[in-house]
Amino acid sequence: MTDPLAIPLGPERSVWVFAIDLPKDDAETFAAGPLSVALGVDTVDPAQTEYLDADTFTEYGFSRYLLDGQGVAEDSLATDSARLDALSGPVLLVFRPGLGHGRLSPRPPLRLIGRYDEVPLPPLVGMPDYDPVKDTIPQPDKKRPSEAAMSGRVAMAVLLLLFLFVALFVWSAS
Repeated sequence: MTDPLAIPLGPERSVWVFAIDLPKDDAETFAAGPLSVALGVDTVDPAQTEYLDADTFTEYGFSRYLLDGQGVAEDSLATDSARLDALSGPVLLVFRPGLGHGRLSPRPPLRLIGRYDEVPLPPLVGMPDYDPVKDTIPQPDKKRPSEAAMSGRVAMAVLLLLFLFVALFVWSAS
């Protein structure tokens, strides 16, 4: 079994679910503050965290929210589905892109529920320049038009202006 607190390398997205053992008002203030100390990491991108109230998912199901809303793989949730649906109160989601490398070391009031991985993307076939670590596809350099093409465009513009001038001249003479 892999370490649920290890931060995996690579472009795959993981979601850590933490219960926040505080009253709702205090938990919201806690989640809005700097989380790096509570998670035991150097830095956390606040845009890659999400504060939720698990009570809002009682009918829908928190595991279904992770599956449908966050793209978590169904087999990743299979063993914890009932436990996730039984969650109540404040919850913090932390997404892989917001973390560096290493390992999480959460401190109270955070309590780890689990780490869940997203559905892996299919390999990109026929794209040899694809870099999965950077998760970027290089864009081809745009070629500048040749001198002949530019001359043709200028000539076309001059001909259009001449046509308009002649048409205006004929119209005004009649």
